[in-house]
Order: sequence, then structure tokens, then C-alpha cells
Amino acid sequence: MFKKLQHKFMWVSTLVLLLVICVVTGVVYWITSEVIMSQTGVLMELILENGGDLPERSEFNANQEMFLALNVESMYEMRFISAEESGGDVKLLRMHIAMLSEEDALSLAQTALNHRGGMGRIKIAGKRIFHYARSTAEDGSTMVVVLDSTSRYGLQRLIMMIMAILWFAVLLLYVVIMGRYSGKLIKPFAENDEKQKRFITNASHELKTPLAVISANTEMTEVLGGKSKWTESTRRQVTRLQTLIEDLVVLARLDEMKEMDMADVDLSTIAADAAEPFRSVAESAGKRYKTDIDPGIHVKGDKRALQQVITILLDNAVKYCDDGGSVAIALKPRAHGKGARITVSNSYAEGKNIDPSRFFERFYRQDESHNSEKSGFGIGLSMAKEIVERMKGKLKVSCEGDVISFTVDV
Repeated sequence: MFKKLQHKFMWVSTLVLLLVICVVTGVVYWITSEVIMSQTGVLMELILENGGDLPERSEFNANQEMFLALNVESMYEMRFISAEESGGDVKLLRMHIAMLSEEDALSLAQTALNHRGGMGRIKIAGKRIFHYARSTAEDGSTMVVVLDSTSRYGLQRLIMMIMAILWFAVLLLYVVIMGRYSGKLIKPFAENDEKQKRFITNASHELKTPLAVISANTEMTEVLGGKSKWTESTRRQVTRLQTLIEDLVVLARLDEMKEMDMADVDLSTIAADAAEPFRSVAESAGKRYKTDIDPGIHVKGDKRALQQVITILLDNAVKYCDDGGSVAIALKPRAHGKGARITVSNSYAEGKNIDPSRFFERFYRQDESHNSEKSGFGIGLSMAKEIVERMKGKLKVSCEGDVISFTVDV
């Protein structure tokens, strides 16, 4: 159990770290993209305001643009072209990109002029990225500035690549460290659980002797003085304590079981044999009892474990069935012939007022005072769930109207 907890803790924490990495990387990518867009927007706006050319140094407000990592030198590091369209003719105003010919520059300016919106981005062959901005004068002419942003996005890709490598190294280191030390993190819990199991086992053995003495003394009292309501009460309490001890021992040993003896078993026969003894118990209490078990159903499982699960569910159903209600057990093959489904249901009017998922908690009793007339200690359903899960099956509970149903898929 604690091995599974260790692995689960390790993988959940790794997934959380991976999620944090993805969020941080996404935020960094978004911030750098916004900074690039803001930088290019500011620089192109300055060129447009200066008639398509670089502004004077005195016109650049370094303090205002400090948060964009811009300075006076940023203006002279730009590669851009500016052009003007008037009456359908396009002419270059300034060309500050060495790799483009005049023809290519005019074509790029025309592309920017044909694009929708006052600002945008253009991609051309060779993975080059340009931003453009345009403005229209009162005489109807349009000026456009096209700025080469390839180097900025190249720097962004380099930053993201370095971050990806660093984050991968951090994630790998985290997995290695967690794999080595996660066992130490849960060691105190494992030791505490082991002490609890040892206590339960030792206490169970110690309690058997006084219970045997009490039982023997009760029998002797009945032999000498005859049966009475007091001796009958003592017998019932001894039986309850013996059942509790047996359940606690089984519960403590469940976690120690590595593997169950899985084999092909006749589940129809197992279910029928386990269900029949409860018929007289239910009918003698004035409850209807119905079985619907399909013959010839075989599954891979542990015979004794399956018997115990069905017995626990039927005992619970008969015990908590409403007066004059009905108890039913059904066994059907699952869809596509994969495994089988056992359904144990009973009338339970109080079911709609409770949370059925809590039934699988150890020592859970609906009657918080534990003064209920119904016997039991809230262990059985917890045991049944653990047994089913060890056979790689599922045990679920559902409430529909006044009927509560436990479903086992194996």
C-alpha cells in the first residue's frame, strides 16, 4: 500500500512541477511576445511621426520607454524600410535593410499596404518576420514603415530553447531526487501503520483467551443454573467480539498480501453457494429474497476472496434492509464477454439522505452514537472494497430511490 502511495506521491508531485513549468514558460513566452510587439510599435510610430526616417536623438524619450528596454541606440540598430503611396504609385522613402533589393523592398511595402489594419505582421520565405505600421495623411497619401523583427524573434526562440533545456534538467533532477528520497518521506507513516497492524494482531491474540474463558464460564453457568436472558446476552456479546477480532485480523493482513491466488473459477457456483444461506435469514425477518444468477459464468479471481466479498455484501444487505423490504443478488456477464458483474441490492429508505461513498470508510457507521440495534463495526464494506481492488476489480455503490445497490465488476 505504501509503495503505491510513494509512487502516486512521486508522480503527482512531478505532474504538478511539470504544470508549473508549462505555466511559467507560457507566461515568459507571452511577456516576450508582448515586449517585441510594443518595441516595434513604439519604434515604427517614431519613424512615421518623423516622415519615414529616423528621428533626432533629442526626440527619443529614454525614460518613457525604459520598461521596453529601449534606448537611443535602439533607433540605429533597426532595419526598416519606409514608403509612401499616393495616387496608386508607391515610392521608397528610406531603405535601411541591406539584404533587400529595391524591387524586393517595394514589393514588401506594397504587401504591407494591402494588408488590413493599421499595424500587423508579415512572414516571408526564409523565416523572416516583419512588422508594419501605416498612417494616412490629410492629402490622402499613405505612409508605411516595415521593420525587420527576425532578430528579436530569434532571440525569443533562443531564450525559450535555453529555458526548455534548463527546465528539462530541473525536471529530470527532481525525478531522480524524489525517486531516491520519497521513500524516506513516507517512512514515518509506514512505520506507524506497521505498529498499528502489530498492535491489532497482538491485541487480537490476547483477547481470544479471556473471551474463551468468558464463553466457557457462561456455558458452565447455563449447565448449573439453566439459560437466562443474562447468559444469552453474554453469548451474543462474546460472538460480536469474536467477529470483530476476526475482521481486524483479516483487515491487518490484507495490506500484507502481495498477490492473490488468481485462477479461473466458476463464479456462478460461488455466488449461488454464498447466497443460499441468507435466504432463510432474510425470510425469517419478513424480507423478500431474490436471486438472479446466470449459470456458467467463469472469471479469473480468488475463490475464497470472491466468497468473502459476496458474503459481506449480502450480510450488509440483509442487516440494513427495511422492514418488509427486499434483498436481491444478481450475477450477469459484462458487455462483450469481459468479466462479470455482481449486483447486491436492498430496500433502504434512508439511503437518499446519506452519502453512500462513505460506506467504504473503515469503522464508518451511519449511527454516529454506535448505539444502533444493528450489529457490525463498519469494517466489512471496507474489507470488501480492498479485496475487490486486489483482484483488479471495482466495487461501487449507488442509490436510486429507496434502493441501494453495490456493484462488483470482476
